[in-house]
Amino acid sequence: MTLNNIVPSTQDFWRYLFSPVSVAIIGASNTPGSWGNNAMKGVLSAGNKRVYPVNPNSPEILGIKAYHNVTEIPDAIDLAVIVVPEKLVPDVMRQCVGKGVKAAIIITSGFAETGEAGRKLEAEVAEIARQGGIRFIGPNSMGHADTGSQLSTFGQPGTLSKGPVAVLSQSGSTCMKIVRSLGELGVGCSKYVSTGNEASLILEDYIEFLAQDDNTKLIVAYVEGLRDGRRFFRLAKEVTRKKPIVVVKVGGTEESARAVMSHTGALAGSDAVHTAAFRQSGVIRVEDDDELCDVAYALLNSALPRNNRIGILTIGGGQGALTAEICEREGLAVGKLEPATVEKLDKILPPRWPRRNPVDMAGPTAADLGEISNLLWPLIEDKNLDIILLLVPIIMDNTVLTGRMGLKPEQIQAYREKEEHNIMLIRENIEKYEKPVALIWQGRGVNSDPSALTLLRKGKILAFSNTRRTARVISHLFRYRQYLEAIKGEK
Repeated sequence: MTLNNIVPSTQDFWRYLFSPVSVAIIGASNTPGSWGNNAMKGVLSAGNKRVYPVNPNSPEILGIKAYHNVTEIPDAIDLAVIVVPEKLVPDVMRQCVGKGVKAAIIITSGFAETGEAGRKLEAEVAEIARQGGIRFIGPNSMGHADTGSQLSTFGQPGTLSKGPVAVLSQSGSTCMKIVRSLGELGVGCSKYVSTGNEASLILEDYIEFLAQDDNTKLIVAYVEGLRDGRRFFRLAKEVTRKKPIVVVKVGGTEESARAVMSHTGALAGSDAVHTAAFRQSGVIRVEDDDELCDVAYALLNSALPRNNRIGILTIGGGQGALTAEICEREGLAVGKLEPATVEKLDKILPPRWPRRNPVDMAGPTAADLGEISNLLWPLIEDKNLDIILLLVPIIMDNTVLTGRMGLKPEQIQAYREKEEHNIMLIRENIEKYEKPVALIWQGRGVNSDPSALTLLRKGKILAFSNTRRTARVISHLFRYRQYLEAIKGEK
């Protein structure tokens, strides 16, 4: 697979875009908080780039010599970051062509998203770049980042957290929200791009590149409209065999479609057609960015369930019944316990336990970690169950340890060591039987105690704070497994 209309070789082009040696910031500024200032700081923070600010009105930017024009820079330029008023962008692009700039990103807005005049201006810039052999991100982009090279045009300070997820977004603010939310779940990124109006590089180009990017194991995207839908779905069918693609697609309602047009100038298209095409090509479509992050986290931290039969371990009958109903509404089935499982649980639980799934503990307390583990083993071993859902806290939040349980720091440390021992035993069985185990976090949000969340991730135990979100995520994992099995059977 090769990209169309790229003058440099494909590999060279993407290197210039994501891992440039020399960068010109055209429109660099000393004004704190301005786009030109943020972009300058973001690129400088990488620490391994030759950075050249361009501003005809300032002799230096952030203590670095500034140039009146990109053509005056004595060095060859791999990447141009363009942050000038929109009416100046055509001339700046001509200068970049004259300089032999290899790749560009246009942060500036005021193009197709604003109406007919903006569309004409955008078309002019795109034609200048096309004739000069420059492909670019944007316009109307908030930036792009590569955690391997530590390049960021978003203006982010500090070290970028590395990870296996690539984020593509036709909204800059949504892009950064997704990156932050993934970080809270302990998931780092390989690359992330605010694709903007996609006047040159389009979503399909990034998908094609990321399919071959060794640092990317999973692709997530916020999509308002597809410029080349046929190509997207052809690519997706190939990519999803090896790397999951998770998409939140907006524009399915009349008002959201109008919002999309005024945001990036994209045509939202038929929602039903997109849904069917996503399903056929193995793309996991989710409803919002929170669900997108949950599914990405689950794909990276869990086996895919062989079937949709769920086993529920609960500390209360009411919660068990409510959870069972929610799971069934989300396409999961409450599995029937094997007789051998019932016999094993009979030896542990009091006589009043209901002897069916959901399994109500009916006695042991949530603080009895050993007892909970003993109940968990028969469920994991049960051939009638493909997923185990826990409504019991196999790990305690710090506020519970210090508050209700009144533990001192040294006692908390000892308790955490006991929890970790238990968690690693659970992981051994998760890996042995290849069954997802998910915990519905009781009380405060699942991210309220990072140390507890880290321990759960270490044990390959999924953790969510909402039953419906948990059931939806597990359903997505199951359907993706079904898709992979189906295409395997096509060979």
